[in-house]
Amino acid sequence: MKLKKIILDVILSFFRLFLVFVKVDPKKITFVSLEHDSLAGDFRLISRALEKENETELDKYHLTYLLTKFEKTLWGNIQYFFTCIKQLFVINSSALVLLDYNNYVVSKFKRKEVKVLQLWHATGAIKQFGNMVDRDYKINNYDYVISNCEYFVKPYAQAFHVKEEQVMVTGIPKTDRLFHKRKIEKDRNAMYKQYPELKGKKVVLYAPTFRGRLMQGFRDGQVNLDKIIEQLGEEYVILYKMHPLLADKTIDTHHHVICCNGMSIKKLFSVTDVLISDYSAIIFDFSVFDKKMVFYVPDIEEYAKSPGFFVNYEQEMPGAICTSEQAVVDAIQAEDEYQEKRKAFRDKFFAYQDGKSIKRVVALIDQIMGGKL
Repeated sequence: MKLKKIILDVILSFFRLFLVFVKVDPKKITFVSLEHDSLAGDFRLISRALEKENETELDKYHLTYLLTKFEKTLWGNIQYFFTCIKQLFVINSSALVLLDYNNYVVSKFKRKEVKVLQLWHATGAIKQFGNMVDRDYKINNYDYVISNCEYFVKPYAQAFHVKEEQVMVTGIPKTDRLFHKRKIEKDRNAMYKQYPELKGKKVVLYAPTFRGRLMQGFRDGQVNLDKIIEQLGEEYVILYKMHPLLADKTIDTHHHVICCNGMSIKKLFSVTDVLISDYSAIIFDFSVFDKKMVFYVPDIEEYAKSPGFFVNYEQEMPGAICTSEQAVVDAIQAEDEYQEKRKAFRDKFFAYQDGKSIKRVVALIDQIMGGKL
């Protein structure tokens, strides 16, 4: 990465000379992602809301999109260089830039008058990330960051190199759906229509996070789902969804183990009786359903050292912590003793449980664009 970074710095420094001819559009809001090549998650919800504002107030905002899915290949690296050059000009002609992951151009080459709002893609953070871990470049130049609760204000300030007062507790727009029972029921019916074999079964969802980093590549946590389902028996079905960064990976072949990598995690939640996860932030989302969670973390000692945790993992997790597949089976079959801990967990990490986070985030954007922040 060092050589790539040097080359990229030289190229962007050269093109930055031409920014003297580029003016900031006071109405321009740019959505920037290197993880998605189409609008997804919070980006999709916020874009729709801002488009509605444009309908009621003509030409209020100029919405621009720079959405690219980075691939760790030779061609992907070449595309990344060209994407960064394009970002340099689009970002620095915007009044406001919205990010869902971190961004090199923003951190190194952003104009002061351009505002940046980090809409971090996760509801919370169990593992340390950002500037709290060893990384290829230091995150810089963010103006605002949204958070789901007060607990993450300090960790986010550290991770994104901002002051605590720059972290805004608004809630996360994509979690709004979790608090609408009709939408959950609609998702459940859609799942049963697509997978009728789930009816009458106990559904276990395995959804781990990734290990590794963007430029070095990613890997998953190792688990033998065939072994687990064989011990659970015919009354169970296991669905699994890998982290989006590992969406091409499939595992195991048992007829009661189903790959759901292309499906929305919210839809999968609607039919899930037990969640198996690890250090993934989806556990915050699933806590809304008040259903059993099991934590399969055979690498917990290694993970505690690097990247490390933002929470006291063994104290905070509202479910059995397992380091073997047999322990996972035992925990799934055991009586649920974590109801009170799940409620405390949910209340601690969700400042708002009203399904209106999108309104708060759009109001924040309006304030930024109106010069009131």
